[in-house]
Amino acid sequence: MKKDILHIVKSVYLLHVVFWLTWIISFTFIQTLNDGAQSWFVWLMYYIITLPVFVAHTYIIAYWLLPKTFFKERYLWFAAGIFVLLIVFSVLELLVSNYLVFQFFDKTRMFSPGFLNFRNIVISGVGNHYIILVFLAIKAGTSWYRAEYEKQELQRSNLETELEIYRYQLQPRIVFELMDELESLTIKKGENAPEMIINISNFLNRFLYEGKEELIPLEQEVKLLEEFMTIHSHALGDRLTSNFIVNGNLKTYVVPPLLLLPFINSAIKMAYECNENYESTVIIKVERKYLLFSFTFWSEHSFSIADNEDNKITYQRLHYNYPGKHRLVENIDDNFREFSIEIYP
Repeated sequence: MKKDILHIVKSVYLLHVVFWLTWIISFTFIQTLNDGAQSWFVWLMYYIITLPVFVAHTYIIAYWLLPKTFFKERYLWFAAGIFVLLIVFSVLELLVSNYLVFQFFDKTRMFSPGFLNFRNIVISGVGNHYIILVFLAIKAGTSWYRAEYEKQELQRSNLETELEIYRYQLQPRIVFELMDELESLTIKKGENAPEMIINISNFLNRFLYEGKEELIPLEQEVKLLEEFMTIHSHALGDRLTSNFIVNGNLKTYVVPPLLLLPFINSAIKMAYECNENYESTVIIKVERKYLLFSFTFWSEHSFSIADNEDNKITYQRLHYNYPGKHRLVENIDDNFREFSIEIYP
């Protein structure tokens, strides 16, 4: 942490140095264009020697006057401070430029006697305020950018924490639901229980060890979903016709685990509650720059699948892993539901 802070401080110092060096070089060049190439040395000395005056004037306003007055809505004090600082630093700039720059490097540019009058002081001070305005504009811009960056980082950190919690909660919840369904099946159709236990065991072996990773090979994802559908196909028997279709080279992708599972699980739970016949189709299609997860659920009778927190967290997972490179499509009818996740890696 200490090294990170020191790095940030060094970066800020470097930005300030670059700003003032840019100011010296650019305005020396501008003044040279006005007065001819032979004057470049005089103006370079002017901006170097008067630099402490401009730096002090700018930083006092930016880091003391603004926080103490303007940001606390003491606008009259702020205006008074601006005026006083204008007078003080304008006098300093006139004295330094006349007696430390022009007297030594170009006496023809020295001011005439009586140059320290109120009119010259105000004109010089107002003319010199452009550097303060530029500095404050850059400072405001960088502060806004830094605040937005920190806000985005905080949102990303919160999302990462939420997704991690979701992964840890998903495992025990799915295990509990499978055990509950196994118990119900044992009571209703005890002869199917051994096969159900084998299917659940195969699924859990993968689910508990592979499903906890942030990204897994697409081949493993397909096997997890296929085994999950096999469990419920055997449990529901003739009431569920399950189709599982895979096209393309699965070895080319890694994906977040169980992206489609929340949608499948919501439909399957509803199938256990209603004594109707259903048909489900899972399609996983892989192309060179396109990946499709699709789940279709159909029945001859009307049904409804309620949205839940798992579905909502899936949207967040997609946005986190594939920002701007995904699309989630839902087609809903009285007796038909389709959920498709399209990914463009």
